[in-house]
Order: sequence, then structure tokens, then C-alpha cells
Amino acid sequence: MFFPAILSALLTIAAPTEEPLPQLAPNGSFDRDVSGWKAPEDEANSDSGKVTWSRPDARQSRKSGALELATSATADRDTFRVARCLPVAPGVENLVFGGRIRVPSGQKARGIANIEIERFETPGCSGEAVPFEGLGGIANADYWSKRREIVAAADARSVRLIASVTKLYEWLQGDEIGETDDGVLFRAQFDDLFATSLGKDPAAREPQVPVSADFQPRPEAPKKARWGPYEVEPPTLTLAVLDSAGKPHATGMVAECSSLDVLQLDVRLKTPYGEEDPRAYPLQPVALVGESGVIAPTVDIGLFQAGDRERKLVPIVCDGGDPVALRVLGDRNQRIGGIRAFYDCLRTSLPEPERARVPDKPTEEELLAWRLAGWVVANPAGEYEVIARYRALESGFWHEPVLSNPVRIKVNQKDPCLLPEAQVGKEKAVSR
Repeated sequence: MFFPAILSALLTIAAPTEEPLPQLAPNGSFDRDVSGWKAPEDEANSDSGKVTWSRPDARQSRKSGALELATSATADRDTFRVARCLPVAPGVENLVFGGRIRVPSGQKARGIANIEIERFETPGCSGEAVPFEGLGGIANADYWSKRREIVAAADARSVRLIASVTKLYEWLQGDEIGETDDGVLFRAQFDDLFATSLGKDPAAREPQVPVSADFQPRPEAPKKARWGPYEVEPPTLTLAVLDSAGKPHATGMVAECSSLDVLQLDVRLKTPYGEEDPRAYPLQPVALVGESGVIAPTVDIGLFQAGDRERKLVPIVCDGGDPVALRVLGDRNQRIGGIRAFYDCLRTSLPEPERARVPDKPTEEELLAWRLAGWVVANPAGEYEVIARYRALESGFWHEPVLSNPVRIKVNQKDPCLLPEAQVGKEKAVSR
């Protein structure tokens, strides 16, 4: 009775969930001033920075402005933060927060700007704070970049929404312990800061299909960028297909995979400099389409038919993680054919009385709406080329696309049935 019950129950279409719109924090758009935004009372470095109202507005409105923060640094003091305390209603499971950040270019200082959040189990942002390790800060974004992140409420009754600037200390000659202020300001601007509740975790939604179209190198892309007084090179992105033991296939070989198995990809992003190198810069972690409905991707995965000169993208689904899980959807007919084959296998495995109560030939739309359809692995057979592309989340340090090495995979067609038809007959005879 298990299969007919679950098949009939799952042949339904789930209603989509709506995501609430962001709600600005009080004076989060900084129309006339920065009132209400100040350094927290427990901020050890509250005297180190400057907070001012700036005329440039993220929406280019002449009637509004932005928050501007600036700080210099010593070896023990490098960050300046301002914040606003916001209440959280009981029962809220997830929070979304973010805003816009601009880091003017041409600065002599190396620095990072960020929007952060701290959670408190008591009202008024009192007691012990639970910090949130987000996606990391923004550097060298000389435009109004977007930030939008999700965090579990963790029983919070209040949150502290924070705008911060961190200036990387420049050692001064003769000051071995770094107690002298370096006197070089790093500055950044903030606008449209918001925090709101989110009813349903978007990570539980169905994965999205990447739609990026251009995975070709751009000859005009810059080879270097400024990082304070330094010129730095772009990061490197590597891609490899993993075998069943989780080991990368050898470079240059065609990795063979089953049509019934999720393809495992290893995606690595590295800076060209070590942590101690003064040219080292921050990189945002790899996030994929499908990891979250709130956070935009930093890495796209492109899959093409091997030898396709037009480089038409084959529809895929990527689930984030380490390694990345990839399923090839193919065109509509291929996808429906794979789902139908899986459905038929489940149905034919039922005893005759139960089988009669399950739809024999569901329509294409019913198959696509079937809740198990999102879990069916039916990679169309063929040979493909895969490439990855890194782009910061409309922010971060390196804004130009960074392409990985291409890899080849060959998908071999496998029978999706749980048991071959002859074996099913034998097992029925034995059970009698």
C-alpha cells in the first residue's frame, strides 16, 4: 500500500510561496541625515572612526543621501561600526537583511566594507550577542553594490543591524608594535539598509536552473586591479569531475558517468597570494544557483553538448555544497521521458490490485508537477563539456568574470528500473 499511496499523494502541484519585500530600517535610506545610527555602547573602537551624511544616493535621488563611514587603523584597532537595534517578533524563524554599499576607487588604503547582523535573545539588544558570519565584506566596488543575506533568527527578540568599515593597517617604519595610527583613512558609503522576517526558508525551495549565456573569455577583461597601493591579479577557478570514490578524474580525460547518478563536481576558488602577502585580498565564498532563493550566485555552471559550435546551454540543476551536485535536465522531451521512465518503474513494481489504482499514463504536465520529479536523476546520454564561471555577488573584490578550466563528461544510458522485468517475475514466483 506504500507505493500507491505515495504516488497518488505526490501527483499534485505545490502552491508557490511568496517572499516578503525588504523593509527599511528606521532612517535606513538616509534621506536627510544619519540620525539613529551610532557606534554601539560596547564598541571598543567607537572613537576611531567618522560617521557623516553623504550626498551621493544609491537611487540617484537628489532628495536623499547615504551614510559614510571612515576609519584609519593601528595594529590593534582597525574597524569602525555603527548600528541600529530592531525588534523581532516571537516565532520568527529566519531573517533577511542587507542594503547597498559603495567603496570609492582610487583609495590609498586597503579596506573592507560590510553589512552585518547580531542577534539577542532579549529585547533592546541587551545581553550576549550572537554574531552572524556572513558572506564577507566588499572591497573596490566603485558602484552601488547589493547585499542580501539570510540568517536563522535563533530565538532572537532583537537584532543589531550593523554597517562597518575595516581598514587594513599599514605598518609604519620605526613603529614595531603598531601603536601609532597610520593616518590613512578608508571610507565607504551605505544606503537602503533593511532587515525583515522571512516566513519560509528559501533553501528548501526547488533548485533553480542557471540561465547564464556567456561562458566565453572576454578579451577586454582587465588582468589586474587596484588594492590600496598595490596592483593584484585575479583569482583562479578550477573545476574537476569526481569519481565514485570522491577523487578528481585526471586532467584531460573524459569522465564517464551513469545517467542515473548525480554528477559530483569539485569547484575551487583561490587567490594568487598567501595570507601574509600584502597584496592578499578577500574573496566571497562560492555560492551556487539553487543554494538559496535569497542569495545570488557567485559561481555559474555551464554545460554544453561536446562539439557544439553555437555553445547552447543544456538545462541543468546544481545544488550547492562541497562537492557540487549536478543533474542534467536536457530539453523538455528528455526531461519528461526520464521522469516517465522512473514513474513507470515504480508503478510496475506494484502488485496488480494496487497498480490498477495508480494512473497508467499521467500527462506531461502531471509528470512535471509530480513532487518526486525534482529528485529524479535521468541525465540524457551523450558527451558534454562543463565550465564554471565566478562572479562576485554584485560586490566583493574582483568584479570581472573568472572562468575555470573546461572538463569533459560522457553520460552512459542506464535502465532506471529498480529490477529488470525478468528478475521481478522470478521474485514473484519465489514469493508464492
